[in-house]
Amino acid sequence: MEWDSIKWFVLGGGLLLLAFLWLVWKFFFKLLKHFVIILILGGIFAGVSWYRNQPPPKNPAIGKHAYLTESGKYLGVVEGEGDDPRRGAVWVTRFPGGHPLMYGKSRVTLKDKRDLALEPTPEPTATPTPAAKTKSVPTKK
Repeated sequence: MEWDSIKWFVLGGGLLLLAFLWLVWKFFFKLLKHFVIILILGGIFAGVSWYRNQPPPKNPAIGKHAYLTESGKYLGVVEGEGDDPRRGAVWVTRFPGGHPLMYGKSRVTLKDKRDLALEPTPEPTATPTPAAKTKSVPTKK
């Protein structure tokens, strides 16, 4: 297509659009006014309802590894937080394969990764080995 024909198509389309808008303005202004008001109110209602139905933000501490502050003992992964009447603010932790336990927030240190080098290693305890007992067999005389 030539450049002149493209200009004519754009000019014709623009004139048709202006004629359409003039017709809408002239004959359907009252309806258009109500339609615009409905769109604005609907947008406000949709925005407010979307904002109110957002899930609460996730606590960034959930999923971190918990250690006792005093001894450095590994407690497990943080699953949540709460309030206990006896302990105050607590972290709910779960040791791998265990049940959830609560520890006071003041007694717990949180870390992003589990550091096995910093965890205290248990000292081996001497376990008594069972002594072999010989049964005395009564001899017949």
